[in-house]
Amino acid sequence: MKKIIITLLIVITFFIILGDDIVSEKREIKNDKKIVKVYIPDGTPAIGMEKMVSSKENIKDFSMKYEIEGTPDTLVAEVMKENPDISIVPSNLAAQAYNKGLDYEIIGTVGFGSLYLISTEGEAKLEDLKGKEVFGIGKGLTPDLVFKTVLKEKNLIDKINLSYVCGGTEILPAVLSGKAKYAVVPEPALSTLMSKNKNIKIILNINKEWEKIFGVEEGFPQSTIIAKKSLIKNDKEFIDLFLEKVEKSILFSNENKDEVVELFINNGGKINKDIASKSIENSNLKFKKAKETKEEYIKYYEILEKENSKSIGGKVPDEKIFYEG
Repeated sequence: MKKIIITLLIVITFFIILGDDIVSEKREIKNDKKIVKVYIPDGTPAIGMEKMVSSKENIKDFSMKYEIEGTPDTLVAEVMKENPDISIVPSNLAAQAYNKGLDYEIIGTVGFGSLYLISTEGEAKLEDLKGKEVFGIGKGLTPDLVFKTVLKEKNLIDKINLSYVCGGTEILPAVLSGKAKYAVVPEPALSTLMSKNKNIKIILNINKEWEKIFGVEEGFPQSTIIAKKSLIKNDKEFIDLFLEKVEKSILFSNENKDEVVELFINNGGKINKDIASKSIENSNLKFKKAKETKEEYIKYYEILEKENSKSIGGKVPDEKIFYEG
């Protein structure tokens, strides 16, 4: 029971990061051929995949069945039962699944870190926050571990006071009421806050700082594509074609923000239209093949292992977790 609770907390954090406007039901689009089931969490990943999902195109001789999961517990349950053939999951859940011996490996990434340190007190640098209180979401969960790692690397961990709220819905009123003058927030909370208070400033793009500290090109991976090893073994060509379409879909979302938001809403997606385009811009939607970002994953997993090994299933996965295509 304890392990299940921990896993759910980790994935709930992922949903907080990716969007508070999630729905409780599934959206399902399918055709009639041999079926490949693809599970996508609602929020930013679903927007990034919207062009691909709504096209209803088959890939090779497979019919693509997409399910948009609106709640974290259902996503965890489906992956742990190995129901999806392909799924987008939190990067640390990908490690958990692999370390549990499930039939999955990482084939790509569709999103990197989208955490930001903000201030309601005007422009400032991270070093200026010595002695100040900074609010975050979920003590001990991945956003907290990432921010603490940055503070440790900057020798500020004992010089800044950290306080916490439980979720994205609590960080918004804390900031807007003036209770939290400094906070670590994800998208779409960032865009929501900045639309309501024009005085809010971004002090630090935490993903960019991670890049500088650890010398990795893309920062830390956030939204990971996993696929069944058996599917990869049986049809590598299908996997490569699937990834090509993912890349095109992510590119479309970044280059046609307003259009993809309309498409997403028209197909049943739930999002705040007023901030959607800006939120996409700050969400760090980006496609990379697994073999291109091994260094980013390994560094991230090493940090999580050190800070909370349970978050990745006890250990850093070996490199067989990465698809080489």
